Amino acid sequence: TVRRLPRHCGDILASGVSEDGVYSVFPVHDPDGFMVYCDMRTDGGGWTVFQRREDGSVNFFRGWDAYRDGFGTSTGEHWLGLQRIFSLTRSGDMELRVDMADFDNATAFARYAHFSVGRDSVNPEEDGYPLSVDGFSGTAGDSFLKHSGMRFTTRDRDQDQSENNCAAYYQGAWWYRNCHTSNLNGQYLRGGHASYADGVEWSSWTGWQYSLRFTEMKVRPRTGPPS
Repeated sequence: TVRRLPRHCGDILASGVSEDGVYSVFPVHDPDGFMVYCDMRTDGGGWTVFQRREDGSVNFFRGWDAYRDGFGTSTGEHWLGLQRIFSLTRSGDMELRVDMADFDNATAFARYAHFSVGRDSVNPEEDGYPLSVDGFSGTAGDSFLKHSGMRFTTRDRDQDQSENNCAAYYQGAWWYRNCHTSNLNGQYLRGGHASYADGVEWSSWTGWQYSLRFTEMKVRPRTGPPS
């Protein structure tokens, strides 16, 4: 039998590997593959990480090309890249988990049963890598469903529904509407801040003026890990 290359961290977990770390994955439509961080412990493991904030060491206030292609280091703060997130989510029904922590070591999570970026697009970049997400559960409250259907906006590519550029205004990059209920790529402001909604925000958990210490966004096939 031909040994199939792992499409995502779920396949790597199914092959018997259960250590967190950096692995190569080869999504169906991306045969060259790329490196990702696999979370093999949280809620059964098998999660492919595409975003992490943890110490403010990486600048997230970047333009379109950076968000399309990715930046940072997979073992630390990073954004995997919209094109890669598209590759991971176009071939199968993925669920999303968002883990977060504040500066008092409280933690919370939000889970979405369906998540994809640009899934039905022939040219996802031209279409703005639109977000599709639904099926919330978790302890952090929902701060993401309002963004479903929105295209991705950066400071140099305005595709939101505001008369302003939400990315420029709130110092981030996101699937902004007019403008946001979450801003996980915002400024790393380290807890409470006087400015409004321009930090690493998940408003349903910590409001509009609290920038989270840690966030991690990750996907896995919705069937879940092998039981």
